[in-house]
Amino acid sequence: MNSNKKITLIIFSMVSLLTIVIVALVAIGSRQTGYESAIKRAYLTADIVKKSLTSHMINGNMDQRDTFLNSIAQLKEVEDLWIVRSKKVSDQFGISKLGNEKPRDFIDQEVLNTGKEKISTSESLKDASLRITIPYTASALDKPNCLSCHNAKEGEVLGAISLKFDIQDDRISSVAILLNVIAIISLFLIVILVYISKRIQPYTNSFDGITQVLKQVHDGDYSVRAKEGVLKEDKEASLWLNEIIEKLETVLTGIEKNLTAFVHNRASNVNNDKLLSAKEIIEDISEIYNYKKTIETDLSKDDIYYRLVLVLRDKLQIKSFYIFENDLIKDERNIVFSTKDIKPCCGINKNVKEQCRAERTDTIVLSENFPEICRVATCKNCTDYLCIPFLINEQKSVTVHILSQDKEDLKHIKYQIGIIKKYLEETKPILESRMLMDVLRERNLVDGLTGLYNRKYLDEFIDKKMPHELEKGTTYAVMFLDIDYFKMVNDTYGHDAGDAILQKLSRTMKESISEKEFIIRFGGEEFLIIMKNPTPESANELATKINNEFGKLIFTFNNVTFSKTVSIGYAFFPTDTDQIWKCIKFADLCLYEAKETGRNKVIRFTPDLLKDGDKENY
Repeated sequence: MNSNKKITLIIFSMVSLLTIVIVALVAIGSRQTGYESAIKRAYLTADIVKKSLTSHMINGNMDQRDTFLNSIAQLKEVEDLWIVRSKKVSDQFGISKLGNEKPRDFIDQEVLNTGKEKISTSESLKDASLRITIPYTASALDKPNCLSCHNAKEGEVLGAISLKFDIQDDRISSVAILLNVIAIISLFLIVILVYISKRIQPYTNSFDGITQVLKQVHDGDYSVRAKEGVLKEDKEASLWLNEIIEKLETVLTGIEKNLTAFVHNRASNVNNDKLLSAKEIIEDISEIYNYKKTIETDLSKDDIYYRLVLVLRDKLQIKSFYIFENDLIKDERNIVFSTKDIKPCCGINKNVKEQCRAERTDTIVLSENFPEICRVATCKNCTDYLCIPFLINEQKSVTVHILSQDKEDLKHIKYQIGIIKKYLEETKPILESRMLMDVLRERNLVDGLTGLYNRKYLDEFIDKKMPHELEKGTTYAVMFLDIDYFKMVNDTYGHDAGDAILQKLSRTMKESISEKEFIIRFGGEEFLIIMKNPTPESANELATKINNEFGKLIFTFNNVTFSKTVSIGYAFFPTDTDQIWKCIKFADLCLYEAKETGRNKVIRFTPDLLKDGDKENY
C-alpha cells in the first residue's frame, strides 16, 4: 500500500471515528429531548387534571370526573391515564366507587408510599412508550388550600396520576435527524478525502519513490536513482539523494576494488552489498594485521603454525583440514596439523613434487567439478577437497588441505580461499625467518662429521624438553657406546680412516633406531642414545642389534681389511636413579665394565656394579 492510500485511510478512519461520536451524541441528545418533551407534557397534563378535579370537588361534580378523565385520555399521544387515591383520602371520603382509582401495580404503590415520581420506558422495533407516575401532595400554598378540605399534613401524599405516552413519533423524528446528520457528514467526508488525496498525492508519490530507492540502497544496490519530483521541494530532495548515492557508489566501488585485490579477490558476500563487503574486508585486514603482529613475537615455527591453526579453525570456521610442510630438497612431506578423526585425500609423504598436483602446478586444486583432478586423491564423491599450496622458500613449502562433507560447507570454504591465501602470505616472511633460525640452530646442535646431535643438543633437551615429558610419565633408557680400540685405527691408518668408521657407525645407529630414539655424539668415538618409554627387552634388543650390525661391517684401508666392534652400557631413568646425569654416569660405568671384561659387550646397569666409593657418591 502506497503512502497516499495509507494517509487517506488514516484520515478516513479519524473522520469516521469523529462521525460516529457526533452521531452518537446527536442520537443521545435527540432521545433525551424526546423524553424531556414527553415528561413536560405529562406534568402539564397532571396539573390540568389536578386543577380540574379540584374544581369538580368544589362544585360538587365529583361523580363526573370519570368522564373528564376519559376525555383527557383521548388526547393525542396519551395511551392511558388513571388516578389513584391514597389510604388517607379513602379513609376521609370513603372508598371510591371507580375501580380505576386503586393502585394498579407496585409502581403506583411505591409513589404513594415515597411521594417521589417514577418514570419508565418501554421500547421495541415497532413502538415506544413512556410511563410517568406523579404524586399529588398536600400543600397550604395551593389555591385553593388543600389542607382546608383534606385532613392531612403538609407534604403528605393524597394520591397520584399515572400517564402513558406514545413516543414513537419522537423516536422517528430523532432517527430522521440522525440520518440527516449522517448524510451531511458523509458527504463532507467524501469531499474532504478527495480533496486531501489530490493535494497530498504529489508528496506521497515522491516519498514512496524515495523510500523505494533507499530500500534498494539498503539492500546493496547502489545503481538505482530517484525519479525527479513534480514539486520544487521533492525535486531538490531527489537531486540531493541521487548525488549522495552516486558518491557512495563511487567510493565503495573503489574501496571494494582495492581491498578485494588486497585479499586475493575474495568472493563477495551473499547479499553482494559493497558496503558490507568493504566492512568485512576491513575487518579481515585488521585481523590479519593483529595476526602478523602476534606471530612476529613467536619464538618458533611451531608457535606460528599453532596461530595459523587457530585462524583456520576458530576465525574462518574451517572444520576439517590438514597442514603439510614440504621439504623441497628431500622431496618429503610432514604433517604439521590434522583435524581429529579425519583422513586426508592423499597420503603421500615421498616424491611430493611429482605426485601432488597442487605442488607440481603451484595452483589451487579443487575437486568440485573434477573429483579425480588429482591422481593420488582417494576421497570419494561425497567429500570435496581443496588444496592451497604456498611456497615459503627454495627449501620449504606449505600445503593447506581442506575437506568438505556437503555443498554448504564447500561454499563456505570457497568464500574463504582469498583470506586464507592472505594469511599464508603474511605468515611467509616470519615463518621463513623461523625456519632459517631453526636451520642455524640445527647446525649449531648437530655434529658436522656424523650428522648426529652434539652435546649442546643434549643439554638443551635435558633442560627444556625432558621436564615436560617427565610430567607426562615418560621414562628413558640411556646407552653409552664406544668403538673398541679406536685409537689404534687413527694411529695406524690415519684420521680419515677413523672418520669413515665413525660415519659408518653413525649410519648403523640411525638405521637401527626408531622415531622414539635419538643419538648424541658425546665426544670422540663415544655416543649416547636416548630411548623414550623403553622396556628392558626393547633396550637390550636395540643395543644388541647395533653391536651385531656394526660388527658385521668390513673396513679396508691401505690394503688391509679388518672389522671393528663396539661396547655398550645402558641404564634406566628414573628407574635406576632420579637424576638424569647420574643415569648417564651409570651407563658410562656399564660401558667401562664392558671394556674391562673383554669389550664387544652389552651390559645393563645393576647396583652391584658400583664400587664402594661409587656407592657412597651415588
